[in-house]
Amino acid sequence: MNKPTLTERGKCTGCAACAEVCPALTMQADAEGFQYPTLTGECNGCGKCRKACPAISVPTFHAQPQTVLAAWLTDGDARLKSSSGGFFGVLVRYTLERGGVVFGAAYDKDFRVRHRGEDTAAGCLAFSGSKYVQSDTDGTYRNAKTALDDGRFVLYSGTPCQIAGLYGFLGGDRENLLTCEVVCNGVPSPAVFAKMLAHLEKKHRSKAASVSFKDKVKGWHNPHFTVVFQNGKRYSKPICDTAYGHGFGATLFLRPVCGVCQYAQAERCADFSLGDFWGLREPHPKGAEKGVSVVLVNSKKAEGLQLPPLYEFEKRPYEEAAKGNTRLSRPLSHNPKRGAFFAVYQTKPFSRAISFALPLYKRVGRRVRSAMKAALGRK
Repeated sequence: MNKPTLTERGKCTGCAACAEVCPALTMQADAEGFQYPTLTGECNGCGKCRKACPAISVPTFHAQPQTVLAAWLTDGDARLKSSSGGFFGVLVRYTLERGGVVFGAAYDKDFRVRHRGEDTAAGCLAFSGSKYVQSDTDGTYRNAKTALDDGRFVLYSGTPCQIAGLYGFLGGDRENLLTCEVVCNGVPSPAVFAKMLAHLEKKHRSKAASVSFKDKVKGWHNPHFTVVFQNGKRYSKPICDTAYGHGFGATLFLRPVCGVCQYAQAERCADFSLGDFWGLREPHPKGAEKGVSVVLVNSKKAEGLQLPPLYEFEKRPYEEAAKGNTRLSRPLSHNPKRGAFFAVYQTKPFSRAISFALPLYKRVGRRVRSAMKAALGRK
């Protein structure tokens, strides 16, 4: 009996490229809430899963970017609604002006984070804002391929491993494809996020109406985790002071592969890499308190774009960007208490599981706490 060639579990990013090319594979969540490919049909031994998997077939990396920008939207209101400087909106406009389609991560009606495609400005608004939870790419690689084959321009955004998965699924780059990756600090468990949100909904006696991980209600450097509920109640705290923020920053519930991430380096997969320009040296650009994006221009394709004049920028040295974003040089380290956290999480209510994380956070000391704040975007 044939068996699919899958990477070892500890190296699987959950990008789903293998399941997208093989009808015998489906993505199923494990006890921690992370999805892994599972054989649910008959394998014919074609080897497509091996060719598509970026953990087996090493993806192509661009050299360390020579062009690094501190960039921000000129529309101050639009920038305040973004997580950083709003540069992603420039790429969205460029794509839509060409009749293209944009793929990104958005909340569904139950606040699960899923990738989807949109071809209107209103639809693409759902992709704005950081979402500290691993998204589900189900079907979007196939949908992107269909759009590309039809001659449409495609912008696909996601984590670096998701971009590598797209290239693996396609078998390489396309002329009418533009990719954009976030500077990723690891992907938290969707199940942990769902349990946290359910806890807040129970506490406030209402379903959530909106969720923002980096609300700029107190400025860019003090992002708040804000949930507005259907009954009008509102929960808003600095994200570093929330239980979920503690656990994320202390790397308690990230995907196992994040600790050995092959994308946490100077060489990048996507055409653009975007994030917050933490560590921005003075003099700061005017209006920096509203947010500034770090933009790594990684490919010749990206260098050659004539983008719409919706933003301002300053060229900055790569070393400045790397100093403020440590995932551009090395992977994170998992917390040694990770296994114990998930043992509690799987057997106790969310409040009990998080009560384990809180005293742990208080004991970790200044060095780890500073690293947590850097990961969450608070200085």
